[in-house]
Amino acid sequence: MSVNKENVRMYIANILGGLGDTDRKIAGYILQRPAQMVQLPIKKLAQEIGVSEATIVRFSKKIGYSGLLNLKADLKRELLAESDLSLPSSPDIFLDDSRNEVANKIALTIDTTVKETVGLLDMKIVKPVVERFLTARRVMFVGFGASGLAAMEARDKMNRLGIDSEAFTDRFTMTLKLANLKADDFVVAFSHSGETPEVVNAFRLAQKKSVYKLAITHSPHSPLNELADTFLLTSGSAGPMQGDSIATRISQLFIIEFLCTEITRHNLRDSASTGLSIKELLIKERIKRETAG
Repeated sequence: MSVNKENVRMYIANILGGLGDTDRKIAGYILQRPAQMVQLPIKKLAQEIGVSEATIVRFSKKIGYSGLLNLKADLKRELLAESDLSLPSSPDIFLDDSRNEVANKIALTIDTTVKETVGLLDMKIVKPVVERFLTARRVMFVGFGASGLAAMEARDKMNRLGIDSEAFTDRFTMTLKLANLKADDFVVAFSHSGETPEVVNAFRLAQKKSVYKLAITHSPHSPLNELADTFLLTSGSAGPMQGDSIATRISQLFIIEFLCTEITRHNLRDSASTGLSIKELLIKERIKRETAG
């Protein structure tokens, strides 16, 4: 079958009538939710569409692609071509790139990282994690090096939400403070590799005190996750010209923002104004406090 790669969705729409029920279901998902089709891993796609992973791969080949990755790549190029930002197809930065190309490639890295992080989120564990933040006596954020910046950012945002939080980013303070943990404290560790000795040791100290531990890391199989009660995965990897990866940092910041937003939504869940946005509800709450004062 010859595929018109100039417009993937137009091609799929044209052949829709000749597809069987299951294939039409996959095609319909692509037409209605092309961005999700590009972003989600095959396991999540299969769950979303309600078909098997093998069925999605067979569909891709049946309509003329070499496989799902080939279909996704062409669809992604089509979506990027429609974007006002006109992002490049690869985030790799070269010495002879123009400044405009470098800026757009960094933008692509950030955009891709956020989408990948969303794809890695296990939504089933978000609610119990949020409840831990809300019920903990104190939340202790730990991180070393670049991940220490994420720990401090998380501390500041959680404190603004009224959650008593601290951040520890050096070996001495971590050891000193975590030695005095109480059972109703909550320890959250940031480590891209999941192998940072200081952070892993912080979890060992927390384990001795029977304190609940959340790891925010890129590696699902690591010493940190072996000690964690639960974990959230981040995306991103360092490029040869970038040092500490902006993608890793953005992914960690996204997780922090997502958790803080979920905590805010939980706190506002009893509001009668459910049709208002979070921003509008917060403004109303502030006006109410100022008027009462």
